[in-house]
Amino acid sequence: MRTAVIFLALMGAVGAADRVTDWTHDVAPILYRNCVECHRPGQVAPFSLLDYTQAAKRARDLSRAVRAHYMPPWLPDGPTDAFLGERRLSQIDIDTIARWAEDGAAEGDGPAPVPPPAPADGWMLGPPDLVVRMRQPFAIPAGPADTYEVFPVPLSLDGVPPDVLARARIPESDVLGVAAVEIRPGNARSFHHADVWFDLTGGARKREAAEGGNGFASFGTPGFPPAVHLGGRVPGQTPRFLPAGIAASVLPLKGDVVFQIHYRATGKPETDQSEVGIHFMREPVKRVMDSLLLRSFNLDIPAGDPAFVREDELEVPADCILMDVLPHMHLLAREVHAKVTFPDGTVRSIIDISRWDFKWQDRYAYREPFELPKGAKISCRWVFDNSAANRRNPFSPPRKVVFGPNATDEMCALDLGIIPMKLEEAPLFAATRERKLRQKVAELTPEQRARHDWDEVLETTPKGP
Repeated sequence: MRTAVIFLALMGAVGAADRVTDWTHDVAPILYRNCVECHRPGQVAPFSLLDYTQAAKRARDLSRAVRAHYMPPWLPDGPTDAFLGERRLSQIDIDTIARWAEDGAAEGDGPAPVPPPAPADGWMLGPPDLVVRMRQPFAIPAGPADTYEVFPVPLSLDGVPPDVLARARIPESDVLGVAAVEIRPGNARSFHHADVWFDLTGGARKREAAEGGNGFASFGTPGFPPAVHLGGRVPGQTPRFLPAGIAASVLPLKGDVVFQIHYRATGKPETDQSEVGIHFMREPVKRVMDSLLLRSFNLDIPAGDPAFVREDELEVPADCILMDVLPHMHLLAREVHAKVTFPDGTVRSIIDISRWDFKWQDRYAYREPFELPKGAKISCRWVFDNSAANRRNPFSPPRKVVFGPNATDEMCALDLGIIPMKLEEAPLFAATRERKLRQKVAELTPEQRARHDWDEVLETTPKGP
């Protein structure tokens, strides 16, 4: 009896080993867990992987992409397992996809696997409480330069149920707690990134009227002094809700929601009418997200330089919790490394990226947010490659690249999403941002200062969260 059992077990193992890797049993579950959030109709990826036919014709491309760790797109090398939603395939998953491609991309027997459902109405976070849409389509020039355009939209809360507004309203104030913001591009080909602001002054509408009535051009700042930063979107960013009681931002009851959108030139005229979905808080607001910012405008990157470095640091002005981090660079970027040195001398990595990809950026949220005590020092190091060996270099042969608005210009920044431990110390973070901004502008050479209206930057850069 025992011999028969062993024989049957061995035969089963041999059968499993001999079975050809197929879509139905092996590959679809991997792609459904890790890829179809983007690779489905209406999302950012250029093709869908929801069914066998769509995936099979790209089997070899999928194999190459996962073996090179180009897909799924996940830039941080470290800290290991520190961030929510890490898009990494196990070696077993990578080998399975490679074997499937090598064996002919078989479909397999049995019922077709059921893909995960699409986001409700295309919203990744589900239907929002309030949708604010650009008032009319915007005609995007063919290029060659990129376009930075600002669109004010008068706020209307008429469609939001009164009980939702009542729960979201912060006591003894004229603002609503915002739980999350999701920006949905109207034209994924041209849309690169966006920020959404709130204007209490009417300045955005006045400037729009002066430029013809459908948006106005502004690079670097919103072009008016905003009261609030509601949220943003960069390539590859995943919108998220914060822990209970933490508001992502606040929304005043009257004024204008203002889109600031960076459109990439595609070589032909395009149109866009993007929208933002706002989710309101359902529980009392205990804290509101704030930020600290490291960056440099001093970017004159010589042609051929394979390792141009910029660094910045700041001292944390008061105790806070580090919730997430967003690095930002362009096509010449190669690496970004940030760390915190605590008052006792210990050092902790904040983020390390050794293979930057302009097409895939994110706001990286920590699985376990951690405290930054007053006096801790944050430092960041950005590395750029302006040599011919950089396959993403937009110029051949390489030429000098400077700070500027186009994707073919450069930027470097590190935005730290923080929560002040004490409400009364929140103004210290705004003061730190203001001081750092003025410091960075003061470092510029006369030639660099002549390229942009830095007085406007100083006047219109947001002072609040």
